[in-house]
Amino acid sequence: MASAPQAGPRERVPSAGAGPPGPGTASTPRDGGKEAWRRRLREAWRAWSRTERGPVSAAICARLQALLLGQEPWPAAGAGSALRRPALAALMLYAPLATEVDVTPLLTWARRQGLAVLLPRVDPARQVMEARQVSSWDDTEEGPWGLRQPRARCPAQPVDGSTLIVVPGLGFDRQGWRLGRGGGFYDRFLDRHPAAWRAGVVPSAMLLASVPRDEHDRRMDLVVSEAGVLGPWWGIR
Repeated sequence: MASAPQAGPRERVPSAGAGPPGPGTASTPRDGGKEAWRRRLREAWRAWSRTERGPVSAAICARLQALLLGQEPWPAAGAGSALRRPALAALMLYAPLATEVDVTPLLTWARRQGLAVLLPRVDPARQVMEARQVSSWDDTEEGPWGLRQPRARCPAQPVDGSTLIVVPGLGFDRQGWRLGRGGGFYDRFLDRHPAAWRAGVVPSAMLLASVPRDEHDRRMDLVVSEAGVLGPWWGIR
C-alpha cells in the first residue's frame, strides 16, 4: 500500500528549544475566552516554522492512512471494548491554510483506495457549507477569503455514516473540542450531518488541555496528531 507522501503548502512533541512553545504549554490568555485563544493560537502558528509544519503534517496524514487501512487499531470505546472501524465510502478533506494541517496528499491517496473525496464549498451569503465531490485539486477554484474550494460544476454528495470528515482547526483539546476561526461553518455543517464521523487533525504543539466552548460547538469523534489518536467520543455530542 502506498506510503504517506510528503506534505505540501496548510505524539512527536517539539523538543525543548526546537521551536516556539505550543499554546498547550504557554500561559492562558488573560480573559480565557475564544477570541483571546484565537489570537494566541494564530501567533503560535505564525511562529512555528514551515520546515517543522511539513514533516508534522506528513506524519498526521500517515496516521490517518493507517487508521483507514486498519493498520492501526481504532481507540478503545471505554474500558476493554474496541470501537468498530466504520465501513467508509467517502473522505471529506479541506484545502488547507498556512495555519492548518496540510492534508492535500490524502486526496490522491484516498482516490487510489476507492474512496470518494469531498471538499467543502462555502456560501457566505447563506452562511452554509456543503460537500462537493472532486477527482483532483484541478477541480477547485479560489473561493471566499482566498480558500480553494470545489468548482460550481462539482456534484453535491450525501454525507452520512459512511463518511469521515477531516476537520481543521486552530487548536483542539484532549476531550475532542475544537477552536475554529469563528465563522461557525463547520459546526453548522456537522450539526446537519450527525451520522458522519469526525476526525480533528492538529499538531501536538496545538493540542490543549481544554478550550472554551459554547452550546453550538460540536465535538469530534477522534483527534489525530502526529503523536497519536485521542478518543473516541462517539455519540457524545
